[in-house]
Amino acid sequence: MVTALGYHLARGGSFELYGFLGAAVEGLALVGRQYLALRDVRRYTLELRSREAHFRELAHTDPLTGLANRRGLQRALRESAESRVLVGIDLDGFKTVNDMRGHDVGDAVLKEVGERLRRNLLEGDVAARLGGDEFAILMRGTADEAMLTAHRLLAVLGEPYEVDGGSMFLSASLGVANTGPDPADTGDIIRDADLALRYAKLRGKNRVERYQQRYDELLRRRGTLEAELRHAIDREQLRLVFQPVVALPSMRPVGAEALLRWTHPTLGAVRPDEFIPVAEESGLINRIGAWVLEQACIQLAEWLSRGHDVWVSVNLSPKELHSTDYAGQVADVLDRHGVPPQRLVLEVTEHAVATDMEELISRLAELRATGVRIALDDFGAGYSSLGQLRTLPVDILKIDHALVAEPESRTGTAAPLVDVVVRLGHRLGLEVLAEGIGTPAQRAVVEEAGCRLGQGSLFGWGVPAEHLEAQLRTLRPNTTRPMQAPRSAPPADAAPRSQVVMLGPGMRQLRALLPSDPGFVAPTGEGGQ
Repeated sequence: MVTALGYHLARGGSFELYGFLGAAVEGLALVGRQYLALRDVRRYTLELRSREAHFRELAHTDPLTGLANRRGLQRALRESAESRVLVGIDLDGFKTVNDMRGHDVGDAVLKEVGERLRRNLLEGDVAARLGGDEFAILMRGTADEAMLTAHRLLAVLGEPYEVDGGSMFLSASLGVANTGPDPADTGDIIRDADLALRYAKLRGKNRVERYQQRYDELLRRRGTLEAELRHAIDREQLRLVFQPVVALPSMRPVGAEALLRWTHPTLGAVRPDEFIPVAEESGLINRIGAWVLEQACIQLAEWLSRGHDVWVSVNLSPKELHSTDYAGQVADVLDRHGVPPQRLVLEVTEHAVATDMEELISRLAELRATGVRIALDDFGAGYSSLGQLRTLPVDILKIDHALVAEPESRTGTAAPLVDVVVRLGHRLGLEVLAEGIGTPAQRAVVEEAGCRLGQGSLFGWGVPAEHLEAQLRTLRPNTTRPMQAPRSAPPADAAPRSQVVMLGPGMRQLRALLPSDPGFVAPTGEGGQ
């Protein structure tokens, strides 16, 4: 512009052709520059908007699974113009996976859970990971339809997870809650689904629960139970009762299962299925389990010193099993009270198999190395497969009460499942115990299948130690010598109950001690392992 003005003045102020051309070039340059500047501004604006949308989406997305996060779920709830159903999902025992296998394996499991949820979504459904091992699905439809979907998801999430070169089993607990048309109640909906989910865990996990208003009161009670349970041992509110285990068909008591009872001065008698989950979730189970083991061994030592030929079983929580040096703790208790190790049976439920199989086998092997026997409880109602049963280091197989009761719901005479489990246990060198026997018909079914141990209300409920001892005194043989409980020479009529059943080579001992049974077939090769 300065150059053009100088030329114009030099020509005496006249506007000629060259001046016109110079002004035109100058004008085009200014317009072109402004056009490029505006285009750059527009491009930068669009890029900023795209980045903002990307970051906003990241703020509503879980980076590990690619599902929506809690913010994304709340946004979907607010934007929902119709009534929907929210399903809360929590993996059972996932913390054990992280503790035993590491967070890399845990992250792989969470990614697989996200993929399974994504594959089971319908159009318009939203799956979210709320944090840790908590997930949720916002779906269309009625609550009844959501319950059907939740049960399908329960089966999908219960399938084995192939990670790190091995199979891992996990279950899930699900809670279902109805959404409303008001966007302002999103917090209440998530809370309701969470309450239903927590109630599903309190009722034993691996189940689906639909929200009910009474859950608020139940969870307030849970908080009270947790607070009071912390002082139950010190205040001497806990006690043990013993349910007899009898030999069949003589019905002579040969053992007992130690059962924990809690009587609170104001709450009254609290059911075990109510306070045991509270103890597990609050971390009190290790202390309570140690107390139960101590008291059971004290009572067992007293019975043995009086010449009673019995053994006592104690239920073992998965958290206790995976605690540091639990086998050493058991050995110390046995040594302190002078209890022969083979007289103590530790029962582990099938749900413990839902964790790492290699770790479980290692822990059980450590316990068996102390001389105690291991029983697999509730067989037939959980995760154990035939292949796992061959590898698990257990001595006793406890048939779940549901299998014992099933024949009555069919023909009332045949017991195909009980018969199969009994024969399978014998083939693997295991002693078999049928629990939950409540009627003479069920007893007959179990005896016909060849089972030599029975437990249930037909033979007695859990009673104080002195009541069970009265039965032992009444039915005890005339001999009164103190019993040292050798593995190789228990009394003849108690052999099927008190003898430690060894796997593999120990099968020969079992054949020599047990009564003749045409249905009993010894394993060959490595089958007894």
